[in-house]
Amino acid sequence: MKQNKMFLLLFIASGFLLSGCSKSMPSPVILFKDYLARKDVKAEKYDEALGKYYSLLEEDGDRSTTHSNIGVLLDLQQKKDDALKSLQYALKLAEQKNDAQEIFTVRYNLGVYYGALKKVTEALENYQVALDLMPTSNEIKTNIELLIQQQQQDQQKEQQQKDGEQKQNSDGQDKDKNDQNKDDSQDKKNDPKDDEDKDGKDKENQDKDKQNSPKYQPRPFKGDQLSEGDVKKILGELRNQEQKIRANFDKKEKGKTKNNDKDW
Repeated sequence: MKQNKMFLLLFIASGFLLSGCSKSMPSPVILFKDYLARKDVKAEKYDEALGKYYSLLEEDGDRSTTHSNIGVLLDLQQKKDDALKSLQYALKLAEQKNDAQEIFTVRYNLGVYYGALKKVTEALENYQVALDLMPTSNEIKTNIELLIQQQQQDQQKEQQQKDGEQKQNSDGQDKDKNDQNKDDSQDKKNDPKDDEDKDGKDKENQDKDKQNSPKYQPRPFKGDQLSEGDVKKILGELRNQEQKIRANFDKKEKGKTKNNDKDW
């Protein structure tokens, strides 16, 4: 803003010189008021300068450099819409008079105006017209160079910002993915059902290992070793043994009863 401001003020100051070289010479009153207005601009008393330029319009409302300087001051006060209207009206008046020097002044200020808004195409168009009118203007060449440099810096900054946002989004997605995987692992670890399944699988594996071990040799029942008669015989012997045991028990109980019946 400081660089643009310097060049803007340059052409407020140059407005008098260019007007002095134009086809119609301003009156002494206009020249004196213009001098006082430019003096306020140098002192950065923009409100006072703007008031003096408005009073100049009462003396000569069709003076393009006055409208151009008013546009510059409004631009410095961030009144963009009003500034553009004044500059466009100044250009219209300069072209009507076909005054090359006044057209150059307005085109230059329009270039600065659009450049500050980063409207590069519009700025370069106005600078190019001004340069065609005055090819030796170092101010135009400098401003074009500054505009291109600013454009490159803005593009680099924008690209860096996009890269930073993409990296941030990528890091965020990776973090969310890692957190999700971590949560899934934790949930799986804490799931009692998984523990039960694991215990069941472990028991099943242990049983399989036990069966596959050489020490574990189950004894299969071979039903063809005992016939039906053998089974009946064994059961009969067990029944006889049970009857003998019960008979002996009853005999002992009767003996105890007889002994208890004697009176001697």
